Amino acid sequence: MADVVVVHSWNDDQKDKVMEFANKVTTMAKNKQLPKGLKLLGIDLGQGQNMAVCKWEADSLNHLMEVAKSLGPTWDIKAFEVKPAYKHGLF
Repeated sequence: MADVVVVHSWNDDQKDKVMEFANKVTTMAKNKQLPKGLKLLGIDLGQGQNMAVCKWEADSLNHLMEVAKSLGPTWDIKAFEVKPAYKHGLF
């Protein structure tokens, strides 16, 4: 499994579609309906910014992006694997 961060950014006129997308993904995660190999760990919304950061565990970055694209986003999405450099409580 890979730790993946996905950064979404959008224009003001795309906000409703972004929130619809986020609600759909959140509902799928809560109802355990995400495709096998994908686990949503969290969504952080930028206060006063048109940005969101999603944290995932995924069997692969490609699989996560294929599923995301199937939901039809029209805004900018950047995704990358991450490796923890520091975690509170480990040191």
